[in-house]
Amino acid sequence: MKKVITMQKTKEILDKIEQNKSQFKGEIVYDGIVNLENYLASPIKILWILKEVNSSDSDWDLRDALFDLKNENGGGLKKGWANTFTPIVYTTYGILENVSWSNMGNYYENQEMIDVLKNIAYINIKKVPGTSVSNWQEIRDYYIENKQAIHNQIKLINPDVIIFGNTLEFFDEDFYELFDKFEENKENNSLHIYSNENNLLLYAYHPNNRKISQKEYCDLIIDSVSNWKKKFNK
Repeated sequence: MKKVITMQKTKEILDKIEQNKSQFKGEIVYDGIVNLENYLASPIKILWILKEVNSSDSDWDLRDALFDLKNENGGGLKKGWANTFTPIVYTTYGILENVSWSNMGNYYENQEMIDVLKNIAYINIKKVPGTSVSNWQEIRDYYIENKQAIHNQIKLINPDVIIFGNTLEFFDEDFYELFDKFEENKENNSLHIYSNENNLLLYAYHPNNRKISQKEYCDLIIDSVSNWKKKFNK
């Protein structure tokens, strides 16, 4: 059954999002829920957390970029976005459509798959402009300085599933106070799983990693979400 979201509820959330935006220090590239209506209506609310935006300026909004990431000439994603967001598209599509990597096709043949990004939330820990090569200490320092704002943003997003793209290590222990107690399960060296009845936290590689194949990366996450849903009758 499709969830019904009132206009009043939507306005309350949008107001809180704007308040949260003002809590971050510096000139930021803000991020978060790509499309509020789609996100709230999604059967599984998914949040991706990565390190930093690869940009030299801050006069844009990452939510707007992800809302329209299709290549205008067809054939996939806009230039410069594919390395990181191809696995994100396929993984998210697999979760929401209950299909494995091998059986979902590809966005070159079905570019509408890219619209799955409108159903997610996506944040970077470091929201001020960065580069293609991340500096661990800079990200950690930014997290420490903006920790409350980051934690508040995650609370506001209120995800069911959080996928950390090699980013959970930046968070302090008090981050876990946002959730009920977790059961920790280590599936293999490529994925750490923290689960309870309400939330699933997946500590995965960065989507653009070179340690495992795209197929293995996507299916590990898709299968973990599927198993969590079955375990707790989602």
